[in-house]
Amino acid sequence: MKIDLVIVQIAIIFLPGLIWAGLDSRYASKSKPSEFEYLLRAFLFGMASYAVTFFVYPLFRWHFSLTDLPSAAATGMFTPSIFGEVALATGVGLVLAILWLYASNYKWDTRLLQIIGATNTYGDEDVWDFTFNSPVAAVEYVHLRDFVNKIVYAGWVKEFSETDKLRELVLKDAQIYDFDGNKLFDSPMIYLARAPDNIHVEFPFQERTTT
Repeated sequence: MKIDLVIVQIAIIFLPGLIWAGLDSRYASKSKPSEFEYLLRAFLFGMASYAVTFFVYPLFRWHFSLTDLPSAAATGMFTPSIFGEVALATGVGLVLAILWLYASNYKWDTRLLQIIGATNTYGDEDVWDFTFNSPVAAVEYVHLRDFVNKIVYAGWVKEFSETDKLRELVLKDAQIYDFDGNKLFDSPMIYLARAPDNIHVEFPFQERTTT
């Protein structure tokens, strides 16, 4: 049975891209992409995986068969060399996907622009997400102040998330005080959720200065 070359090309390109797009959709994207967006990302991520793989092969003086797909289709697509190239590109795509997650979640592009003075804004991302993904020590310990119940939750940030309706924090080694500074109780871990327009988080950590 003759396999259409275009279909074979698309299938090969999509294989590493689908893994990358799946990780991006689950761990980096703030909203679920449409089917078209997902397939487009899979295609672009797949192309990027093969582009990097293409430049890796000459370093070892290997021949990259997928650069000559018409000949490969004539002699047979399912050869050990092509399987090896697809497998390597899939591994490259996995590594690139992990780097992509770091870049997306830690806002490397925005931080770079801030370092060189190109912008002072946080881009399109929510400041909540940007702040708690920051590597600085000041954001690791927080006070969440509940003005309604006059309670302060103090603890180390273990997990955080945001949705359209809630801002969520999980604090470990938490201490709970009233507004007069009296400790009410301790908790090894506590989950807190507040509406985005009804949350007040303080960062009491101060770095020591030497004289």
